[in-house]
Amino acid sequence: MRTRTKIIIAIVIILAIVAGFALAGWLYVKHLYNKMEFKPLDETDLGINIIEKDIKEAQIENCTKFVIFGSDSRDENNQYYGRSDTIIIVNINNDTKEMKFISIPRDTYVDVPGYGMTKINHAFAYGQEQLSIKTINSNFGLDLNQYITIDFNGLIAAIDRIGGVEVNLDADELSFINLRMDAANKIEGGPGKHILNGKQALVHSRNRYVGNDFARAQRQRTIIISALNKVMKQNETEILSIVDDILPYVTTNMDINKYKNMFLEVAKNRTDYLKDIKSVQIPSLDYGEGMMIDGIYYFGYNKDLALKDFKKYYYNIEEKQPEETQTENSTTQE
Repeated sequence: MRTRTKIIIAIVIILAIVAGFALAGWLYVKHLYNKMEFKPLDETDLGINIIEKDIKEAQIENCTKFVIFGSDSRDENNQYYGRSDTIIIVNINNDTKEMKFISIPRDTYVDVPGYGMTKINHAFAYGQEQLSIKTINSNFGLDLNQYITIDFNGLIAAIDRIGGVEVNLDADELSFINLRMDAANKIEGGPGKHILNGKQALVHSRNRYVGNDFARAQRQRTIIISALNKVMKQNETEILSIVDDILPYVTTNMDINKYKNMFLEVAKNRTDYLKDIKSVQIPSLDYGEGMMIDGIYYFGYNKDLALKDFKKYYYNIEEKQPEETQTENSTTQE
């Protein structure tokens, strides 16, 4: 066989192999999209209006940001019937290998575009993810454009799929769960660490009678972080299998194909990503307080301090404190 013919055959074989991998990848991505509900957003109507120079510069960082909504719908066929019982913003920085989880209390008193001042979780009932993200962006100066929504049936299935989550329960939390469980799901033993199944974890995450709504948001972040730690201990094949099983309960606008490699990168470097997860609430109790308006409870807050916190935890910008010179200090002391 002449050299030229051999080269042509080799090229054809290589192209066939590449085409085969491309087709397999395309079929896998199509399979993922078919399992979940993909719902895009109107990118021109998300309330993004970033004008600060330092924030614009921070946007070049290699970060993946999205918001998780937990719908409180009771209708298995319509997860958008209810409000967003959970609002958690996730920030994954692939340069520094940091992960941040930011809860927004559901009673936070904000301006919902087109509806006026009310609770932030009402935006989900009024306009689903589109209006919810627009409300978050316009009130807190953010640039969110991606989301993952999971209803409570999905939360139960996801936690059961990974064999439960480990959390630390005090006596009151333990009692709260057991009072709402049937005999088969009651937790044995006293306060301390327990492995919660899906139903137990759901009740725990919705508990706002032990402590307050802020303790509840902390419980939700704890459950998500505990689940994440457990998933990341699996090998890559098992991680993809877990994701595959959970997708039927998920609605998102995120490009699975685009982020599949990113999530696998997190899995490969799980020790770095999981060693120092930051879990915060904004607005914070330090500068907010509950208030009653026409007999309805809301969480009011200092907007300037909330914006400062979002710059720190969402945009990774630490504001510099005014520096005093040694001369000024000496003069003051004198």
